[in-house]
Amino acid sequence: MFLKRVLIKNFKSFSGKNVLDFPALITAIVGPNGSGKSNVVDAIRWALGEQSFKNLRAEKGEDLIFRGGKKGLISGFAEVELIFDNSQKIFPFDVSELSILRRIDRNENNSYFLNRQPCRLKDIIEISAAAKLGLKGFSIVNQGSADAILRVSPQERRMMLEENLGLKSLEIKKEEAKRKLNSTAVNLDKARSLHQEILPRLRSLKRQVARWEKREEIKNELSLLGKKYFTIWYRQIIKENPSQNFDIKKIEQRISELSLAIKNKEIELGLLKEKKDESLESRITCLTNQIIDLQNKKSLIWRELGRKEAIGQSVFSEKEIESKIKLLKKSLEELLEISDPSLLKKRIKEIIGDLDAFYRIESKETGEEVKKIKGELEEIEHEINEKNKLLKEQQKLLNERGVDFKNKFQEIEVLREEKDLLLRQVQKEEILNEKRSLRLEDFKRRLRETNFSFEEIEENYRLGKEEELDSLIEELPSLERKISNLRRALADIGIEDENIIAEYRDVSSRYEFLNQQVEDLEKSFLDLKKLIVQLNNQIKEKFDEAVREINEEFNRYFGLIFKGGEAKLIQIEKAKNVNKNQEEEIVSDGSDELKTLNNQDDDSLGWGIDIKVKIPKTKLRSLEMLSGGERTLVAICLILAIINQSDPPLLIVDEIDAALDEENSRFFAEILKELSKNTQFIIVTHNRMTMTAASVIYGVTLSENNSSQLISLKLEEAEEVVKD
Repeated sequence: MFLKRVLIKNFKSFSGKNVLDFPALITAIVGPNGSGKSNVVDAIRWALGEQSFKNLRAEKGEDLIFRGGKKGLISGFAEVELIFDNSQKIFPFDVSELSILRRIDRNENNSYFLNRQPCRLKDIIEISAAAKLGLKGFSIVNQGSADAILRVSPQERRMMLEENLGLKSLEIKKEEAKRKLNSTAVNLDKARSLHQEILPRLRSLKRQVARWEKREEIKNELSLLGKKYFTIWYRQIIKENPSQNFDIKKIEQRISELSLAIKNKEIELGLLKEKKDESLESRITCLTNQIIDLQNKKSLIWRELGRKEAIGQSVFSEKEIESKIKLLKKSLEELLEISDPSLLKKRIKEIIGDLDAFYRIESKETGEEVKKIKGELEEIEHEINEKNKLLKEQQKLLNERGVDFKNKFQEIEVLREEKDLLLRQVQKEEILNEKRSLRLEDFKRRLRETNFSFEEIEENYRLGKEEELDSLIEELPSLERKISNLRRALADIGIEDENIIAEYRDVSSRYEFLNQQVEDLEKSFLDLKKLIVQLNNQIKEKFDEAVREINEEFNRYFGLIFKGGEAKLIQIEKAKNVNKNQEEEIVSDGSDELKTLNNQDDDSLGWGIDIKVKIPKTKLRSLEMLSGGERTLVAICLILAIINQSDPPLLIVDEIDAALDEENSRFFAEILKELSKNTQFIIVTHNRMTMTAASVIYGVTLSENNSSQLISLKLEEAEEVVKD
């Protein structure tokens, strides 16, 4: 049996704990009017989630709790538990037995439990629908609602059929999908609004950031051109001032050796003595020493003269000076086109500053010093010549002293000449070094001004080819102009604003997030539309097949009860006025697939079920023209046909056989036995023929405290209870 047991505690007229076991396929519940037998049906209906007090024959939740009899006993709560056999997995749970329990207290707080574990009402409704136990279908039918299927609208009748046919679970999925679809449409609209709202700001920020991105391009280009410019300039400096293979330390050491050798030979010849000697040798020695001193002084002055001349020479080549003059001329020509006095004054100051930097050499003072040094050299040269003349006169006197003295003196002269030659070489190299040092110092100053390091340029020079660099020297002026233009462009762009850049990154990130969100929501919307169409198609296919099968049984039962005639269900369609602005707005974005899905969505039509009957030997064609008894018989025929087609696991009927005569009651009982092969029946009845179909009969009577009591009865006992 599907429903194995019902436990009723303090529900309506039932006091305490009452247990009904259902070991048979057909169970009858009988009792006199007012005994509370229909409360058993209400208990089952309530446990399955019924929310309508009208359907429970109550005005409020407190009416469902036992209020006490003569002794005035009042219960604090009521509960009903239904225990089902789930060995056939009718419920979607991997358990052999399932319990559904509902409890209510005096504060009208409802609690729901599945297998004694708390759950939601939604869970009860969903699993009940999956097991074809929906409250809107025909799982529970009472006398007052037997012909409800005749009285309701075509749309409501369709819903009742769907529930009884087990399509409710698909309808629940469809409704859930529609709710999600509506929610997705709202979220999509919000996301699109935000997406479009931040777009103007993003475009404005992007334009500003693009300018600064251009700044980076200019800076990179400026860096490359600057590196190229300084590398070529460095090559020019080296080419104009080549480094000689000149070992200054070795030469200075040789000069020291020569000076010592000369001194030793002079001492050997007696040319150097500590005491003054008025002799010829002494005079010659004195003159010689004087000449030596003058020559040494001359050498020092020559060095100083070379250094001053190196300083006095321009650190710029003729080509550089020529190029600078051309640039200056062009700058002056540009001044003629400037009409703004303040800008004109600014450009003039810039040109003056450039000229000051170009000619930053104290040429006048240096020239005076060179002139003075040359005068000193002339005086010394004249004095040396005079001393030499006098020395020659004295030497003539010494010629008689022998050839040996003469030869040794000549050796001294050879050493002196070598020493003088070396001193001139050192002087020349010092001048070159001074010039090279000045050019390099100016070069390094320019590097520092443009944030390049000397090591970087030197490394770039080593990696290049001298032949290629030599061919590019002519490009130095044009490179300098390009660099100047790029610097001017950087100044026009201005300095980056980190706040703007940060805002751009944030807004851009937000825009991309919303863009992805819109795409995801559009995909979700499309998927939900597809799901709704699929569910509609499934429901319609199953429903159409079920209606065809129901019509066969409906017509058969109708013919048996009414001794002929015809009866059938007809599907009808009626256009609905549905506001679909949201969906149309989404479809208008250009999604052909969404347009197709909207056209396939049967929710645009409100279709339902109508009933057509033809009673034999009459002209009755409309349900409205039937008598109450005839309507009940039609309803019973239709309910039985639906049960026969859908094979629900459980059907509870409450006195729907009250209007049947004996013959139709017998027919009703036979059909119950036939249908009980696949469906369990619990029947509340007064009809004896219906009782004969039951294997188990429960009687309901009132006790002394006006509470309902359950007793197990035989058929004869049941008839007596009904009579009472």
